[in-house]
Amino acid sequence: MKRKLALAAGVCICTAAQAQSSVTLYGLIDNGISYVSNQKTSSGAGHSNVFASSANIVGDRWGVTGAEDLGGGLKAIFKLEGGFSSQTGGLQQGGRLFGRQAWVGLSDTSYGALTIGRQYDSVVDYLAPRSLAQSFVGGLGFSHPMDNDNFSDFFRLDNSVKYASIDYRGLKFGGLYAFSNHAGDFNDNRAFSGGATYNTGPLTLSASFMQIDHPGDGAAGALDGSSTSGDATFHAGRQQVWGVGVNYALGAATVGLVWSASHLTDAAAVNRGNSLAPVSTGSATDLRFNNYEANVRYLITPAWLIAASYTFTDGRYSNASVNAKPRWNQVNVMTAYSLSKSTDVYLMAEYQRVSGASGTIFGGAFIGGSGGPSSTNRQFLTSAGLRVRF
Repeated sequence: MKRKLALAAGVCICTAAQAQSSVTLYGLIDNGISYVSNQKTSSGAGHSNVFASSANIVGDRWGVTGAEDLGGGLKAIFKLEGGFSSQTGGLQQGGRLFGRQAWVGLSDTSYGALTIGRQYDSVVDYLAPRSLAQSFVGGLGFSHPMDNDNFSDFFRLDNSVKYASIDYRGLKFGGLYAFSNHAGDFNDNRAFSGGATYNTGPLTLSASFMQIDHPGDGAAGALDGSSTSGDATFHAGRQQVWGVGVNYALGAATVGLVWSASHLTDAAAVNRGNSLAPVSTGSATDLRFNNYEANVRYLITPAWLIAASYTFTDGRYSNASVNAKPRWNQVNVMTAYSLSKSTDVYLMAEYQRVSGASGTIFGGAFIGGSGGPSSTNRQFLTSAGLRVRF
């Protein structure tokens, strides 16, 4: 009898311990077919292309996330998330097993969460959701030129410590610091960012900033710039991003306005096209991007969504031999229909025109996800696909 009671007590203790912890396996696959009007070939000529595409809206991923209740409102938390191509099965983010996210930390119901590892910056966390480039609606194709503000979370930051507050009556805020890991040069390839979002009824306001010193300076530090990574879009002396955004819900519709600015000093190279090898600017170059976006999304039915955005980017490209003012105009539209809570089909299209970029590496239009820049100043991209969450 005592053995039975002891066994029963042991089972109850184990069951209670398991109930206080949770581990979840999850993922997403986004596959489709795309058409691009002009894709620059190795000879320099342009040609249309029909190609199998993945991650048209969001990157393919799988991950494990979990939490352990430590009592008193305190939890140990973690997330491991890897990106892959569902067309080839290969790993993304330079072949990393958990290239999208890899962090561990503590969360408290009264004070917020503190996490350490490979993580998203505050622009991604707070400001980017006001844009269709990072709202699980438009994705990479809707991003601003070269994703210069990281709204489409093209990169993550290594060696980072992040704080995220709890919700204080609609206000959330946080910040991140990513270490350089360079002995004798604390500032080389380090990053820091901060942001906040305030939600009250139908209105949501957001603001954020980020600074990276010497982004892409080698594989160590905050932003991996090695040729096998593809993390660093720009190789420069300094990259700064800041901006504000607003969304307003009107029944089944949500409208948004976003402004962001990116400033790169002493830029040496830019990641363009489908190659991880960055394109040289020729000499130390001052790059500036002012991005303006107006967007709308509308639920025709609970299962049927339509969305559209217009973006205008006012640029500046100046060095010892060039002083240009490139400008990008882009129109984006999409529709998606949910077949279930986890599966939907979609159709999307983007058109971009660039002007004032003669004599710079931005002379050809380049829509994110098009597979490469155009040989002319115009490019059209359309994609149809299926997206499944699990």
